[in-house]
Amino acid sequence: MMSCRFLVVLLFCGLVHAQGPPDHRGHQGPPDHRGHSLESRVDFLEKKRGERVKQRIAFSAGLVNAQEWTTLGPFTQDKTLEFKKVVTNVGKAYSNETGIFTAPVKGVYYFQLTGVVGSTGELHAGVKKNGENKFAIYQKAGTQASASNSMLLELEEGDRVFAQLWSGKTIADQGRLSTFSGFLVFPM
Repeated sequence: MMSCRFLVVLLFCGLVHAQGPPDHRGHQGPPDHRGHSLESRVDFLEKKRGERVKQRIAFSAGLVNAQEWTTLGPFTQDKTLEFKKVVTNVGKAYSNETGIFTAPVKGVYYFQLTGVVGSTGELHAGVKKNGENKFAIYQKAGTQASASNSMLLELEEGDRVFAQLWSGKTIADQGRLSTFSGFLVFPM
C-alpha cells in the first residue's frame, strides 16, 4: 500500500511541475526533468553516468611480464615498445599487444616513460603522438642506469601515443623498472 501511494505522489509531482518555477516576473522557467516520466529521467541519468565513466582513463604497464632480468634490443630500426605487464588499464585505452594508447575522448593527458639501460650501455627512447616525437629519455651512464621523463599532451579522440626504442639501443626490465603510464587529466 505504501509503495502505491509513493508512486502516485511521484506521478503527481511529475505532472504538476512540467515547467521550471516561475521567475520574479511570474514567467515560467525552462522545462526541467520533473515533467518527464520516471523512465526518461533514469535514462538521462544513466547517459550522464556513462559519459563520466568514459572519461575515467588511466594505464600503467611494465615492459616485460617476468621478474628475470630481460634486455630488448638492439634493433636495426626504431622499435615500438610493447609494455606487456599491464598493472592498470582503466578505460581499456592501452593495448599491450601493440604498445599503443588510443585516446577515447578529446582532452589533456599526462604520460610518463621510464627506462633502464640495457646491455649496450646507452638508452634512447621517445614517446610519439601519431608518429611525431613529443619527448624522450636518454641515458649513457652504463648498464642498470635509468632515465625518466613526462609530459602533458592535448589529444583528439583517436590520437595514438606510444613509446619507441631508437635503433641500436637497448632497454632492460624486470617487470617493474621500465614503465609506460598515462591518464586523462581532464576532458575538453
